[in-house]
Amino acid sequence: MNRLLGSTLALILATLLVPFAFAQAYPTKTVRLVVPFSPGGATDIFARMAAAEMTKDIGQQVIVENRPGAGTTIAAEFVARSPADGYVLLYTDLSTHTITRSLYGKLSYDPMKDFAPVTAVNSSPLLLVAHPSVGVKTVAELVRLAKRDPGITLGNSGLGTVTHMTAEKFRMRAGIEVIAVNYKGGNTPIVALRSGEVAMVMATVPASIQHVRARKIVALGLAATKRSPYLPDIPTIGETVKGVEGAVIAGVLAPAGTPQNVIDLLYTQFSKTSATAKAKELYATNAAETLSQSPAEVRKAMERDVQDWEEVVKATGVKAR
Repeated sequence: MNRLLGSTLALILATLLVPFAFAQAYPTKTVRLVVPFSPGGATDIFARMAAAEMTKDIGQQVIVENRPGAGTTIAAEFVARSPADGYVLLYTDLSTHTITRSLYGKLSYDPMKDFAPVTAVNSSPLLLVAHPSVGVKTVAELVRLAKRDPGITLGNSGLGTVTHMTAEKFRMRAGIEVIAVNYKGGNTPIVALRSGEVAMVMATVPASIQHVRARKIVALGLAATKRSPYLPDIPTIGETVKGVEGAVIAGVLAPAGTPQNVIDLLYTQFSKTSATAKAKELYATNAAETLSQSPAEVRKAMERDVQDWEEVVKATGVKAR
């Protein structure tokens, strides 16, 4: 009887210690941060900084793997179907991730159920920019021009991305007609704007601000509730057209089922990375506010954003083809 009891207790103890041992051993190989955009955009820039800083700390290489296209769903599906062991993570724009749930009717994964939140790193407002040849310097001038000449082109980082849906929100609130031009993220929309391929872009700050400062493109307004302390001279779109907010919320998701102690370890590590001087400098340069949200906080914020963006998708009538 004592032998049986001892064996049972040993089995229970071993079972309880497996997750702990796994977390203690983690990581033992390369960690991949899958980014659903082309290189050069906000999410990619932040991911590469995080990968470099984490590599110094955890004793294993952390690499960025770009898998752009289909409004981030290609990368998201890949990560959702990856082993839930903490070695393949989705470093994404959480705003876009929550948009896909209402935009795509037949996803092969569930943006909420198939992922375990790790953290939200920062939030960077979007910036509406125009080619100098358009001849406008303010949102008000743009709205007047668009009403006189419907069909002006407005580029974004891809169908269903937060840049696309924020542009649609702007179109709807301003009462204008524009032609949406969907790219594949990164700095591609800004390259197209610089060449005159499109008239305007709802852009990320990292991809566009250097060109604004060089006077190659014109900053019209931030899609934020208030002016950024990092870009005080750029007005908000809301100063002219109310209710137009949109931001890239850089965050990390793991496949559902990833052990909680590994999630907690990753959350601690990403928070540590965001607190470094290098991260703070990079965030400030790109008008990004540090968030460092816990897994529970990210889950709550995502649930709220799913509902908010669903209302925008329905109101604008955008459909994923």
